[in-house]
Amino acid sequence: MIDFYYITHYIVYRYYRRHKESYTMSMLYACGLHMILSFTLIGNIDYFVCLLLGTPLRVDKLVAWGYIVFWVIFEYMIFFRNDIYREIFDEYNKQSNTQEMKSKCKKAKIFNFSLLAINLLLLIIADYLNHHK
Repeated sequence: MIDFYYITHYIVYRYYRRHKESYTMSMLYACGLHMILSFTLIGNIDYFVCLLLGTPLRVDKLVAWGYIVFWVIFEYMIFFRNDIYREIFDEYNKQSNTQEMKSKCKKAKIFNFSLLAINLLLLIIADYLNHHK
């Protein structure tokens, strides 16, 4: 499971490394993108659940800041402590031509783009509901 989590970040990291970004900035972009996509999904789910149940929204500024702090600590522990992401991603680079790694990367790309598509779709629906009540 953690391997898939690493690979979802590796896909974004590899994209930015190809465009001549530094190791650290590429990793920050990968972590930031996943944080934004995950938080948007959580916010959308909260919005629609509260809309269906008629309850007030649960994600407020305090929850958002708590999520951001938790996410930063979590990402630091998983990736940035002792630059562990470099070791892991260097190993992925060595395996990049194997069929197994290509399959894992393809699944991770599908996951990343699916997360983006779901977020966009839910945001469009939420916007429509807010403007046509």
